[in-house]
Amino acid sequence: MISLVQFLIHGVHWLLVPISFVIPWLILFLIGWSLWAAIRDILDRSRQMHRIPCADCRFFTGDYHLKCTVHPASALTEQAIGCPDFESGKRLPLPQETAY
Repeated sequence: MISLVQFLIHGVHWLLVPISFVIPWLILFLIGWSLWAAIRDILDRSRQMHRIPCADCRFFTGDYHLKCTVHPASALTEQAIGCPDFESGKRLPLPQETAY
C-alpha cells in the first residue's frame, strides 16, 4: 500500500511543482486586483459625492432638521446634483445707500 502511494506521488510530482508555483502568484494577483477595484470604486464614489453643491448653496442652513429651505427632501443627496434652484452662497454685499 505504501509503495502504491509513493508511486502515485512520484507519478504526479511533475505536475505538483508548477501548480505550487502558480497558485500563490494567482492568489496574490487576485488580492491585488480586489484592492485596485476597491480603491477605484472609492475614488469614483468620492468624485460623485463632491459634485453635490448643497454645502455652497445660499439656501443651505446646515441645521439637522431643515438642511435646505427649498428642497429639504433632496438636500445633501445625489438628487441635488444639478439642482435648478442652486445659488452660490458667496454673494457680493449689497452697495450701501448714500444719504443726500
